[in-house]
Amino acid sequence: MVLLISLCALAAGVCGTAWTLLARPSARTDVRSRLVETEVYRPEQLRSAEQPPEKSEPPARELSSVGRTVLSLVDAVLKKRSLSAKIGDGLDRGGVQLRPSEWVAIRLVASVVLMAVLSALLNNGVLGVLIGAVGGWLVTALWLSHRARKRCAHFAEQLPDVLQLIASSLRSGFSLGQALDGVVHDGVQPAAGEIARALTEARLGGELEDSLDRVATRMRSQDLAWVVMAIRISREVGGNLAEVLMTTVHTVRERGQLARQVRALSAEGRLSAYVLVAMPIGVGLWLFAVRRDYVRPLYTTGPGIAMLVMAVLGLVVGSWWLSRVVKVQV
Repeated sequence: MVLLISLCALAAGVCGTAWTLLARPSARTDVRSRLVETEVYRPEQLRSAEQPPEKSEPPARELSSVGRTVLSLVDAVLKKRSLSAKIGDGLDRGGVQLRPSEWVAIRLVASVVLMAVLSALLNNGVLGVLIGAVGGWLVTALWLSHRARKRCAHFAEQLPDVLQLIASSLRSGFSLGQALDGVVHDGVQPAAGEIARALTEARLGGELEDSLDRVATRMRSQDLAWVVMAIRISREVGGNLAEVLMTTVHTVRERGQLARQVRALSAEGRLSAYVLVAMPIGVGLWLFAVRRDYVRPLYTTGPGIAMLVMAVLGLVVGSWWLSRVVKVQV
């Protein structure tokens, strides 16, 4: 009971810390306040001809001293273990506008809250702490991985249209940089954002091909890596880059169509894998909600905990095996 109360108090404190970490001024509020400040520098006749500016909203509260301390500690640990770059790449791939220290702090908050909730539900502090720590850390990692895969898939779907737009601009007489700038203005996310980032790096002194190559690595796009290779070859030995890009567009679209056909043919296998993985979890949760006395020995006794651990390990191994079976590389 004492452990449960301590965990609840710790969860409440960490939730308060998370609130301070996430309390940021919104972009809309920041832009509106800047526009109001610039009104004093405009000519009087222009200000009088227009309606008075809308009153700015009160800015959100800034990061507290506790939040800054927590973030500084997490940031120091990440820098000591050289993990900031790796975590930052994952956040960039998923399109999450957070610093590595903020993301790690949020994951810690999720783990602590889940530990408190599971300890209260299972009436077992040790088991709740173990499952909550692993579960909270794993769930946040799976969420970021799913978001990154979804964003990379959207980028791969938009890449043929982006390349076709670049090739059309090159045929019209534009340079490669101007063609990419047109993609930024006329394209959609995430392709436009990634191309804009590459152009910004190039304008700051880097090579455009290197910036595009980093985009291909970050978005895990082999097709874009081939395009960058074609751009390098065209710049070194010459040639019609527009024709090369059109050939690449045709190849990418054919590969995409083949990948969709393979995915449709393997849909039955994926559905079977989902059912086999979800069935023991669903049955266990249903028994825990309806017949808790029936499953209580499973997490309150030594043999029951050992059986539960073996079941979880078997479920993880089976899930990994099924995912490898139904995954077909194109």
